Amino acid sequence: MIRSIILLCFFVTLFSSTAFSSHPSTSSAINGFKYIDPINGAKYVNKETSLIIKPDTYLNKRSLESDGALKITGSLGGNYEFILIWSDDNSTLILKPARSFIIGETVTIEFTGRIRNINGSSIKPFTSSFEIQTIEIPDDPFLGFVNELTNEQIDGIINGGSTNTDRDFPLVTVTYSNNPSPGSIFLSNVKFSVPVPNTPYLLILNNSGSPQFSREMALQCFDFKKQPNGYLTYYDIQRYKYYALDTSYAVVDSFYTGNGYLTDQHDLKILSNGHALLMSYDKKPVDMSMIVPGGNPNAFVTGLIIQEIDQNKNVVFQWRSWDHYLITDATHENLLSSTIDYVHGNALFLDIDGTILVSARHMDEITKISRVNGDMIWRLGGKNNQFAFPNDPNKFSHQHDINRISSGNITLFDNGNYHIPQVSRAVEYNLDETNKIATMVWQYHHSPELYGGAMGNVQRLDNGNTLIGWGAANPSLTEVKPDGSKALELTFVTGIFSYRAFKFSWGSGVTGLTHNQTEIPESYVLSQNYPNPFNPATTIKFSIPRAGVVNMLHVQLTVYDALGREVQTLVNENLSPGAYEISFRGDNLPSGVYFYKLFVDGNSITAGFTETKKMLLIK
Repeated sequence: MIRSIILLCFFVTLFSSTAFSSHPSTSSAINGFKYIDPINGAKYVNKETSLIIKPDTYLNKRSLESDGALKITGSLGGNYEFILIWSDDNSTLILKPARSFIIGETVTIEFTGRIRNINGSSIKPFTSSFEIQTIEIPDDPFLGFVNELTNEQIDGIINGGSTNTDRDFPLVTVTYSNNPSPGSIFLSNVKFSVPVPNTPYLLILNNSGSPQFSREMALQCFDFKKQPNGYLTYYDIQRYKYYALDTSYAVVDSFYTGNGYLTDQHDLKILSNGHALLMSYDKKPVDMSMIVPGGNPNAFVTGLIIQEIDQNKNVVFQWRSWDHYLITDATHENLLSSTIDYVHGNALFLDIDGTILVSARHMDEITKISRVNGDMIWRLGGKNNQFAFPNDPNKFSHQHDINRISSGNITLFDNGNYHIPQVSRAVEYNLDETNKIATMVWQYHHSPELYGGAMGNVQRLDNGNTLIGWGAANPSLTEVKPDGSKALELTFVTGIFSYRAFKFSWGSGVTGLTHNQTEIPESYVLSQNYPNPFNPATTIKFSIPRAGVVNMLHVQLTVYDALGREVQTLVNENLSPGAYEISFRGDNLPSGVYFYKLFVDGNSITAGFTETKKMLLIK
C-alpha cells in the first residue's frame, strides 16, 4: 500500500455511510463514521472514483497511517494501493486509488481495528462495499441538452460558432426602459437553429445595451455571471469545463468535476471557502424491465451527480441521484424508452444553513440536501412533494433556476412545459419548512405571455426589482419593479437566446485612459492618486518620457490589496511618450489600503522604471 499521505491537520473530524436500496436512502452512522462515498451498497459507480470519508470523532493520525488500517479490495482487481489526501477543510479524507477499478467488480473498503480515537481506543471494525458500472460508456458533453432540446436545436448549439461570412457582434435591442436599476447586464448569446448566424460572445452591457466588455468565443458559452468572490465564470462547451476571469478579464482558474465525471454546463457556485459546487450527468445501462412493466431491458438512463470540490480540485462531497431518487420519480419521461433522463438537474444553490438546493427539472422538484451526510431534508413539487401549495395548486412545471433571496423566500423560473396552456413565469414562494407550506407571494407573467421551454432564471436585485431571463424565448430579459411594472426589456434577434441573464454591480476597474501627447515629459513620474482617500473613484496620473529612437515602451499599471494580491491591471500595453491619466473605481472592493504599481520595461537606450504608491479606499 502506498503510504504517501498528505496531511493538513493532525486529526480528522467526521465519516458516514448511507445504505443503498431501490428506494431513496436514509443515512445511518457506522461506528462513528457519518459520511462515506460511495455509500454502502451503491451501484453504477465510476471506475475512476475516489473514496470520501468524514469522521465524527477525532482520530489518531498515526493509526490511519499504519499498514493495514484501511484496506481497499476489488472482486476482480484484488488489493488496491491508494494515497490518503486531506482536504483543505481539514475534516475530509480522500482515498485516491493508484489505479482505476475494474468494470463490473464489487469493491470493499475495510476499516480495521488498527484505527484508534485520540483517547487510544480502537474503532469497531466494519466494511463498506459498492459496485462498479458494468460497461464503459463514452463521455457525451451534450447529455445536459438531451430531452430538453430537439435534435435540431442541439445541432444548432454544436454548430454554434461563426463562419467567415457571419462574424458579427450580436445585435442587442433595448425595447423598453423606465428607470432600471443600476448595474451591468451579463449575457452570452447562443443559438439553437443551425441556419441562424451567430458569433458567440461573452457580454457585459450597460442599461442602454452598449458593451462594457465583450469577448468573442470559439464556440458557444453558458452561464456567464459574477461569483461572490468577484470572479466572472462561464462554461466553455469546447473544453467541457468552467473558467474564471479576474477583474482584468484574464483567465485565472478553471472548475470541473472529479471522479471521472464530465462537467455539466448547467451551474457552478463558488463558495466563500474557495470550494465550488458543480454537477455532472451520468449515463448508465439499466434493465428497466425490472423497474416498470414493459421497460426496456437494455435502456440507458441518465442520473445526476452533485459534487463539492475543494481549492485543490479534490472532491470532498458527492451526491448521486442513484442513491436517493427513484427512476420512476420522473413526471413526464417515457419510462419504456431506450433512453431516459429521469432527473435533469439544472440549478444548484448553497442555502443559508449550508445545505444544497437542487432543481430537478424532469421530476418537477426542488430538493434540499444535507452536505453533512447527503440526506434529503425535504422535497418540494413533483411526485414526492411534501408541501401544501394553498394559493398555487398547479405548482411549477419543468422549472429552471433556484435561489434563496434575502427575505428568506425562494425564487425560481417556472418554464411551464406541462402547464395548460404552456406559459413561463417568474415565481416566489414563502416556505414554512416546519409545517411544509409553500405560499406563493409573487409571480410575474409577461404581457403578452411568453413560453421559454428551456433555460431561464430569476434574480432579485438589491433595490427590490427582479431580473428575469426568459431562456429559449425573446425578449431575452425583463427587469420588473416590485409593483409589476417594467423597468427594462432587452432582446437579441429572433433565434438567438441567453442561457441565463444577470445584473451585477461591476464598477470596479478602468474608465478611460487619457493621453496628452503635446506634453512630452523628461522623466518618469507616478503621481499620487486624487482624491485620496477615495470613494468609489480616483484618478491616477503617470508620465512616460521619450524612449530614444524607440517611440513605444511596454507599460503596466496594476492595483494590489494590502496582502499583495492583484486586484486589477489598469494598463498593460505599449504606450508612446506623454502624460496619462486613468480612473479607477472601487465599487466592488472593501474599504482598506491598496497599492498601485507602475512598471515600464526599458530598452537599450532608456532605462526601465518601477514605482509603487499607496491609496486608501473608505466607504
